[in-house]
Amino acid sequence: MLKLSDFAGRLLRTDDAETLGKPSHLLAIDAIDAGRLDEAKDLTRTAHDEFKSLHDLYCDWMWDMLTKISERFGEAEVYSMLRATQEKWMLRRTWKAFTKMPVKTQVDLTAEVMRAHRSGAKQDGELTITEDDEKFAIIMDPCGSGGRMRRGDPLDGTPSRLGAPYDFAVTKEAHPWSWNKKNVPLYCTHCAVNEILPIEWGGYPLWVTDYNEDAHKPCRWLFYKKPELVPEEYWTRVGAKKPAAFD
Repeated sequence: MLKLSDFAGRLLRTDDAETLGKPSHLLAIDAIDAGRLDEAKDLTRTAHDEFKSLHDLYCDWMWDMLTKISERFGEAEVYSMLRATQEKWMLRRTWKAFTKMPVKTQVDLTAEVMRAHRSGAKQDGELTITEDDEKFAIIMDPCGSGGRMRRGDPLDGTPSRLGAPYDFAVTKEAHPWSWNKKNVPLYCTHCAVNEILPIEWGGYPLWVTDYNEDAHKPCRWLFYKKPELVPEEYWTRVGAKKPAAFD
């Protein structure tokens, strides 16, 4: 039997064993089909909320591991580790796919990912998407990982990961892989690597991160409609040079 209980301000499924292992979104479909609409709404909320703890744990874990790498081996090793993982399969897969599709489709797919990333003040995946003659912007206020961790988590009542008890690290020096800025959270530097690698592979970034030093400001990902429209500063800040022309 389906049971929903309040647990620390959110719905928690406490069903009997016969249904406890069934995915919430499938139970929501069953409830809709049976006309139990209030139950379906609760299950929809549950389906979203039930992966928050694991999502947030992995984000915290990643930043903490990068902190430990920096403390034990030095900041340069953080970049080495990010490159070693991102260039082998993660971003390489994105590069191969994105270069074959229109920019709007790239934006559609990225918005899908960032909705699942629990962006927005309520951590419900809300984004703001804008378009002008040159680019699309995906605006996250905050993003569900670096932005949320920098600000602290009001839903969980936990503080910024930049302070106690976490004390996760930022860059002590300015590096190309931190947009030539100090005090960038080590977690956030993977977004700079997301720019560096495509520039090396094809001469231009697939998108650029409009990183703001103020954690209470939104983070923006900018998708330019043509490589030549990307401002030169987005090459220079990662230690590269904008090509005179693009194929």
